[in-house]
Amino acid sequence: MPPHIGRRTRRVEDEQLITGGGRFAGDIKLDGLAHAVFCRSTLPHARIRAIDRSAAVAMPGVIAVWTADDLPEVVAGLTESGPVDMERRGRPILNRDEVNYIGEAYAMVVAETSYQAQDAAEQVSPELDPLPGVGDVITATAGDAPTVHADMKSNIARSASTTYGDVTAAFTPDSITAKIRLTTARVAGAAMEPRTVTATPDTETGGIKVWTSTQNVFAVRAAVASTLAIDEAKVQVLAEDVGGGFGAKGSVFPEEVLTTLAAWRLKRPVRWVASRSEDGATTAQGHGSVIELELSSDTDGKLRGLRGKLMHDLGAYAGSGTGQPEIILAHMISAYVLPAMDVEHQLVYTNAVPGGFIRGGGRPLGNYAMERIIDRLARRLELDPVELRRRNLIQPEQIPYTTGFPAGRRGYVYDSGDYPRLLELALEQIGPDPARDGQADGRLVGFGVACCVESTGFGRGEPAKIHLAKDGSVHVYVGSTPQGQGHETMVALVIAERLGWPFEKIRVTAGDTQHIPFALLTAGSRSAVQVGNAAAQAATAMRKKILERAGDVLEADVQDLFLEEGVIGVRGTPARKVAATDVLPDEGLEVFESFDPKRPLAFSSGCHAAVVAVDPETGQVEVLKYAIAHDTGKPINPLTLEGQLHGGFAHGLGYALYEAAIYDTDGSYRTASFLDYTIVTTGEVGVTPLLVSSETPTDANPEGFKGAGESGTIPVPAAISNAVEDALRKRNPNAVVDRLPITSDRIVELLSSPN
Repeated sequence: MPPHIGRRTRRVEDEQLITGGGRFAGDIKLDGLAHAVFCRSTLPHARIRAIDRSAAVAMPGVIAVWTADDLPEVVAGLTESGPVDMERRGRPILNRDEVNYIGEAYAMVVAETSYQAQDAAEQVSPELDPLPGVGDVITATAGDAPTVHADMKSNIARSASTTYGDVTAAFTPDSITAKIRLTTARVAGAAMEPRTVTATPDTETGGIKVWTSTQNVFAVRAAVASTLAIDEAKVQVLAEDVGGGFGAKGSVFPEEVLTTLAAWRLKRPVRWVASRSEDGATTAQGHGSVIELELSSDTDGKLRGLRGKLMHDLGAYAGSGTGQPEIILAHMISAYVLPAMDVEHQLVYTNAVPGGFIRGGGRPLGNYAMERIIDRLARRLELDPVELRRRNLIQPEQIPYTTGFPAGRRGYVYDSGDYPRLLELALEQIGPDPARDGQADGRLVGFGVACCVESTGFGRGEPAKIHLAKDGSVHVYVGSTPQGQGHETMVALVIAERLGWPFEKIRVTAGDTQHIPFALLTAGSRSAVQVGNAAAQAATAMRKKILERAGDVLEADVQDLFLEEGVIGVRGTPARKVAATDVLPDEGLEVFESFDPKRPLAFSSGCHAAVVAVDPETGQVEVLKYAIAHDTGKPINPLTLEGQLHGGFAHGLGYALYEAAIYDTDGSYRTASFLDYTIVTTGEVGVTPLLVSSETPTDANPEGFKGAGESGTIPVPAAISNAVEDALRKRNPNAVVDRLPITSDRIVELLSSPN
């Protein structure tokens, strides 16, 4: 039989999703369902003096109007992320004293219908005393360096430096140096499905059952169990179908805990569904950094070192975004031999929504910073930017390559890749003379390239369980929580291959805490690496179990047996075969395995090349041609991989040209809805990227899998920025593209400015 791993396979989950058969957290049909609405601050920073709920309580259909004083269970707040030495402010589940961003909840209304709950929430009258607010780090910085305003000094949660190599020796009088200051706007996950929670008491277990639009069911379970003071075993959290997450839904949110608490208190099901604007104003955002770098080389362009500063916006509380600086800095190395680094980074509290991870989780920012300053250094050296990259790429014979970046016991070690080949493949796809002088329509044409190396996978102890029934049906349970990545198909392909079972008889359940003891969230391109290997390990264990039982039936040595498409045979004796179901006990067989790699990271790599046309009158940018050369390891399903790369490119295009979560200097939020926050659609993605692969093996995990979920995104902002700058330099040789997104207004400004 041909192998299943590597076979182009249509995703089994897609038919029900595209025909309306999906079951999302807002689709759960329950008798006696009540509806929750939250009263939210319209000020970015204010002290709560009083909350008058008398009018709301008297309205038709209202079941309860609660403030924090009514809910002693929420006093502890949510657990905050971050390094042990950072200042934590304590994230409330329901705020009672001081709201710190627009959209923070201070009261909760539960009513018989969603309309009644909304009407009542509008009648809750808060007395808020405005306090000085601070916008995101872009609006809060001034001058030519990422320097915090004097009135923001108290907002610095942590300052630290990441250093390796001899930076002093890297910057000597004979060094050639380039400097750049970059700003990257905050971005939103902007998922198709706003956050939603449905919770109901579970009469069978005496516990609680929660459906939620999340990437992290086990973290939600832990938060709910802690708040309700019940055992985690009595909390079942499910994410059956999730309409997109992109990292933003990777954290626990107050609404998940509060909706569940309402159901627990009222002893009836309760649902909360965010409006689009509510989701935009309260769901975690990513990026939001100011980066100042200086890169040095010798006169031949060999890199010597990198130094600078990074200021990263936490928002109002320490969410998962506290982990972004390390990822940003690690991905500044990109694919180059960089002997030394010294970058100071600060985590800064602002009156913006708490930060998190959005597709790429900081990787695009680090890559953008390095690939932009590489182009600046090429200008200083009067070298072609492609040639400068060639001179500094890590060579295949240097793999495994210890970068020097301090991370874990072994440091940051690239396990695989042929980066020079990826560069040449991308250039071949683009073709010769990519940036001719112009077009007949007068637009400016530019060419840009960006290399990248991406850390994929993280975590240990990834679980997988398989139940094989007497009728031949296989049910696989994994803990990871998909939001469109195709886990069911991916896992089924791995199981079919490693178990030797018909693909169509395999069913996969993900995103349900009932069947697996614990699993980490879906994020960081970890599903193929961790979940794929866990599934393979469980399938191999099940295969061994079946063949051991079959040895007695066939009177053969187990070593001589094989299992293929559900049939057991004896090597060298074609006639001796038996259906695998014939050797199963009536109750079937079950195995549980946990994948615990010595090296949780596997490194994917790529090179992106872009040709753009810029209208000098309007500042509009059109991508004429785009190439992605990628090394994402052994593909489990090439069809899904291509889809991930296409979708990732669209996401990266949004970062480069369109997406910005904008705050005023006081923290007022201006882009809560899609009327103001621009995401790319088919109209903006006017070009299909040209894909070419180059697979190099990795020994980071037994299956040789690497992640691919963010590979299509990471280098896009840098490649587009480099191409736009190349185009603008034909009109203004001093133009520097230093902001994301690259707006039309900014392009016109650069073309009209002499400096």
